[in-house]
Amino acid sequence: MRKQSKNQLLDRLHRGVVYTCIGVTLWGSWVLGTRLYHYYTVVKPARRAEELRMLEAGASTGPALASATGGQLDTAPTLRS
Repeated sequence: MRKQSKNQLLDRLHRGVVYTCIGVTLWGSWVLGTRLYHYYTVVKPARRAEELRMLEAGASTGPALASATGGQLDTAPTLRS
């Protein structure tokens, strides 16, 4: 058997690292894609349905809540020394 040169060994190691990086990138893209698909098909519609249900029940969201409490969202008393 012939002994490999240092450059050939480094080339094989580099190729292995490159293939590993490509694999991790593809796997990460798949995971991110499945999470985004789940968000847009399950989570976001459920949030919209919950918000509509709350609006129908008479609860207010957003800036209307601030105007209902006199412009202050924090209703805790102020500490004085």
